[in-house]
Amino acid sequence: MSWEAFRLTSKSPSELLHTLGPHGVDHLIRQAMDVLWREYPEESRTFDNVKRRADEVYNRNTRVWSAIKKPSPQAFFENLLPYPADGFFRQAMVLCWMMMPRTGGRDVADVRKIISQMYQRNVEAWQADNRLFTTERKSPSKQTKKTNTNKTTKKAIRKKPAARKSKRK
Repeated sequence: MSWEAFRLTSKSPSELLHTLGPHGVDHLIRQAMDVLWREYPEESRTFDNVKRRADEVYNRNTRVWSAIKKPSPQAFFENLLPYPADGFFRQAMVLCWMMMPRTGGRDVADVRKIISQMYQRNVEAWQADNRLFTTERKSPSKQTKKTNTNKTTKKAIRKKPAARKSKRK
């Protein structure tokens, strides 16, 4: 376990939330996806290839996490592959565990559910962004103003109100 990870394990869930923010776990998942994109060989880097690799990393790490019988800092970092994306995914899972409230008990299965939801949300956003930047857009059509020359517009002529006669006595 790294010194940084050990330092964070000594913090309470509320201290972690205050230090890393509610986006901390999500940020680590996005960092994993970012690393996967940048490290994929340029000649074969396509959205589908990198997405497939991201799914492999996600599935591999959730399988390892599912095998944890007794949660402990050592168990969280066992069987960690030495790749940056794997490190980010595992850090996201550990941070999720550490940020969960300790009262009422924590369950490793809950971490898998949360991580799964965050990963799916990021993949869907990634796919939407990919469509946005790769789909050919139609050029804006020139809007022509249609003027109706057949109908004449009548302006209502307002009459000035008649001067009121004042009754003075």
